[in-house]
Amino acid sequence: MDPEARRRACVEFRVKLIRDTGVNLTAAVCEGLLEGTFELEGELVSLLTNPGLFYTCLGKAVEHQLPPYVLPDYAKVALWCFREAADVHKHPKGMGRLAESYHHGMGVTEDTAQAAVWYQKAADLGDAASKAVLGNFLLKGDARAGVAQDAARGFQLIREAVALGFSAALYLVAQCYLKGEGVEKDAVHGVSLLRQVINQDDASRLNVDAATALAECYMEGNGVAADTVQAALWCQSAAKGGDVRAIELLPIIRKCDFCGNTPARQLCTRCRKVRYCDHQCQLAHWNHATDPHKGPCKEHRRRAAEAAQQEAGGASTFALQ
Repeated sequence: MDPEARRRACVEFRVKLIRDTGVNLTAAVCEGLLEGTFELEGELVSLLTNPGLFYTCLGKAVEHQLPPYVLPDYAKVALWCFREAADVHKHPKGMGRLAESYHHGMGVTEDTAQAAVWYQKAADLGDAASKAVLGNFLLKGDARAGVAQDAARGFQLIREAVALGFSAALYLVAQCYLKGEGVEKDAVHGVSLLRQVINQDDASRLNVDAATALAECYMEGNGVAADTVQAALWCQSAAKGGDVRAIELLPIIRKCDFCGNTPARQLCTRCRKVRYCDHQCQLAHWNHATDPHKGPCKEHRRRAAEAAQQEAGGASTFALQ
C-alpha cells in the first residue's frame, strides 16, 4: 500500500472506530493494525488481498489479546472489526464471528435472536461453523433464538458443516445418532463417531465431552454392551480433562445398587436405571423383603414413557427470523 493510501485508510479506520465505539486509538496504533498480515492455510491475508477476512482475523486477534494486538477496550474493538467484516465486506466468517459475539455477549449485550439472524446469513454463504450452530438450534428448537424445531434440517446442516471440514460438528452428529434426533437412531454408529472425535488430533473440549458421552454409553448399554469397567475408564479420562459430569459419574459407575460392591457391570434389564454386579444381584433385589426393586422399576418406566411423550409433543412454535 502506497503512503497516501495507507494514510487515508488509517484516517478512515480511526474516525469510524471513534464514531461507532468511542475508542480513540492513536494514528500509529491504527496504522500498525492495518499493516498487519495473517497466515491462513499457507496464505497471507492482508487488508489489500481480502479485507473481509482480514477484519475477521484482526477481530479474533484483538479479542484474544494476541501480541501485538493488545488494546484497551479490546472487546469493543473486536466487535467493531467483526461488524466491519460482516456488514461492509459481507464476509461469511465475519458474519459468523459477529453472530458468536451476540450469542455469548462478547463486546455487546447478549442477544440470541440477533445471533441466529447472523448465523443464518453466514450459513447461507457457506460458513461451516455457523451451519453447525444453527443446526444445533434447530434440533430441539430454541425460543430465545426464535428458531422453531426442525430436527431433520438441523441434522442436515450439521452434516454439511462436517463435510466442509468443521471437525467439531462431528460430535453433534454422533449425538444425533445416539438419540435419534433428525435421523433414525443408530447408537452403534453414534459410538463409532464418538471414538472418531476422541481420536481427532486437536485436543479440544469436545474430545473430553466425547469421552464422557462414551462413558455414558457403556453405563447404559447404548450402542455397546453395558460395561462398568469401560465406563469408569472413559470417565476417568474425561475427569482428568476437567469434565464436571464425568467427575460426578465416577462414584456412581462403580457401585452396585443392591449389594454396594464394585464394579456394577450391568443395568436393570427393564428400567435401565439401577446398576448391579451381575444377574444374581438383580434377581435378589427384585423381590427383596425390605427394599424390593419391583415397584420402583415400574415407576421408572412410567416416568420414562411420560417424558418421551412430552418431548415428542413439545416442539417450539417459534419461527426462524
